[in-house]
Amino acid sequence: MARQPPELTEQQRALGRYLAALREAAGLYQMDIARAVPCHRTTVTHAEAGSQLPDAHFWETADHVVGANGALIARYDAFIQAKHAYAAKQQAQRRAKARARAQQLRLAPLPESSGGSSTLGSASSNPPPSQLEILRRSLNEAIVDRTITVASLDDWEQTVFQHGRTTRDRAPSVLLNDLKADLVGLHGALVRCRSSSALRRLTRVTAQMAGLMCLTLIKMDERTAFRGWARTARLAADEAGDPLTHSWVRAQEAYGHYYSGNLTEAIHVAQHAQALSGKVSSVGAALAAALEARAQAALGRADETRFALQRAEACLSHLDAGSIGTSAFDYNEAQLRFHEGNAFTHLHDTSAAWPAQDRALSLCPTSDYMDRTMTRLDRAHCLAYNGDVSGAVAIVVEATTSLTSLQRHGIIATRVRETIAILPAQHRALPAVRDLHDLLPPSPKTKDNA
Repeated sequence: MARQPPELTEQQRALGRYLAALREAAGLYQMDIARAVPCHRTTVTHAEAGSQLPDAHFWETADHVVGANGALIARYDAFIQAKHAYAAKQQAQRRAKARARAQQLRLAPLPESSGGSSTLGSASSNPPPSQLEILRRSLNEAIVDRTITVASLDDWEQTVFQHGRTTRDRAPSVLLNDLKADLVGLHGALVRCRSSSALRRLTRVTAQMAGLMCLTLIKMDERTAFRGWARTARLAADEAGDPLTHSWVRAQEAYGHYYSGNLTEAIHVAQHAQALSGKVSSVGAALAAALEARAQAALGRADETRFALQRAEACLSHLDAGSIGTSAFDYNEAQLRFHEGNAFTHLHDTSAAWPAQDRALSLCPTSDYMDRTMTRLDRAHCLAYNGDVSGAVAIVVEATTSLTSLQRHGIIATRVRETIAILPAQHRALPAVRDLHDLLPPSPKTKDNA
């Protein structure tokens, strides 16, 4: 567990003691909670000791099992809010330092994230790609020079963990600004430090932050910029000597190639990500196997698709409890079912896609707008393949109009256009469908094919 202020540590321990007291009062054993979650009994032990914080699903299940009637989950929510407030305060301080550092890197001043409209090329909110490229190359130089000194390593690890949690529910154009600010500060830490003992941890954080930038740019459909940041993430992971981090960043890169339409390269990179993980079940291997299944399906390879899905299923079943969640550094069944449903949609196997989509939508939190929207658009494809074009139109219209303007960008906009394109001409001419084009951002005149 990354270092946190004493008051948060004590609040986490108090939450664990409260769970233990409720469980004992109900006459239950730790294994009773473990079976209900499900998780290892040691996860319950660590949670009660306050040395580990499982995700919300754990606490919701435990609340039900011990009969707390919402009291336990309320305490968990209060602790999470306190953690978020602490992290926000730390990030605000870091961004203030980052703005000063940005002047040295000749980057535009970094505005505070306001949640408003933001695009990669907008001069009013984010720097143009050329300035992001300056930042990326500066990180490369710092990594290769190995001039790494002691910084607030626990704080940096907490920061990257916090960013990983926000990738599921924040518009990528908003997240980009925060990542950019912290990457500037991280560059300064890499350049200033001289301690070799801090090398692995700080460089691993760099790999994770660059991987998150890569993921964000993929969602924004910024294909040239994504490839540059994928290289930086690979470089940092290799320097850190951490094969599981390397596997994770290669998995992110595989997704970029997939959404760029380079399916052969996506499969190659995904297979490398799985190989890097070796015999260890890791998040990177699970992500990569699921992505390989989607790419194989897009190429019409049914057997290869099913083999890859089996590997993803096996990886998920062997992940430790701390790696199952909604962060970008976690994996869970909701994600797997979305990937499974998408793969079978590509194969036009609607009988297999339908239950996977149902399961994905039942598990996916409402805040995870991207996976939910993508799953619903896959459902529209399946309806169209089965001849229910009116049903497909209804879903694509409702899914698109329910999003905010910030959310209707990048790969979501691309998938909406792909869904409209498979509709018969008379349905594409319907007013409700034509109006969708006005909601979507302008389609790029050219695409940079990877």
